[in-house]
Amino acid sequence: MSSGIASMIVVAVLLLLVVIPLARRQMNVPKGGRNLVEILVVFVRDMVARPALHDKADYFLPFLLTQFVFFLGMNLIGLLPLAVLTDAVHINGQAYPLGFTPTSILTITGAHATLVLVLILIYSFSEQAKRFKAHHGGNGLVAYALSPLLFIKSLVPTVPGAAGYIMWPLLAAIEITSVVSKCFALMVRIFANMLAGHSLLAVFMMFIVGALEAGKNQLLYVGPVSVIASVGISLMELLVGAIQAYIFTFLTALFIGLYVEPSH
Repeated sequence: MSSGIASMIVVAVLLLLVVIPLARRQMNVPKGGRNLVEILVVFVRDMVARPALHDKADYFLPFLLTQFVFFLGMNLIGLLPLAVLTDAVHINGQAYPLGFTPTSILTITGAHATLVLVLILIYSFSEQAKRFKAHHGGNGLVAYALSPLLFIKSLVPTVPGAAGYIMWPLLAAIEITSVVSKCFALMVRIFANMLAGHSLLAVFMMFIVGALEAGKNQLLYVGPVSVIASVGISLMELLVGAIQAYIFTFLTALFIGLYVEPSH
């Protein structure tokens, strides 16, 4: 787990050192790294933010763009042979491995999913408070204090008659659970997909180890097949890493879009 956290820190530092200077570079005709940054911005804006958030896309675009690039880096760093290089380096007799995929650690994906949940709640509470003040006036502190209840009320569908009062607590609990479960799905989806690919690679590597123990004849058959399969899976993981970063970011935008409207 420490290797995964170290890899996450490395990705964050590299993005800060590379992406920010490129984004600040002023060019009439973008080229090189600046062109790549603009392609990423346009892609996230047009393929993720605007379809899910519409007129609020630009407001959430910095968060979504940061999330996409960060998750793409975390997904791909595990494919680099950093673990072999860093295992050979010892500081004061202690090895500090690097190169484990951070998104295959449940606590890391859970932390990011929790961040999305907090963002949804903060923005929704703020929108409910603004709406309350616009309709009723009064003290802003009162509006923000009531915003959690107003948010829950906006989630619960209206049921006429006495049945509505009886069912309201149950419907409220279901809607609150729905908000949390959406973020839980974010956590599990990317974790499971990244872990599955690495597990499959480990299985093929174990075939080679088993063939070595069985004898050279077995290795002649199993070794080449395992190596070719591992290369194919590694190439597939490049695609999966990019797709999972896109899916995580798009689902984040989609879930935020479900709750940014106070009338929801």
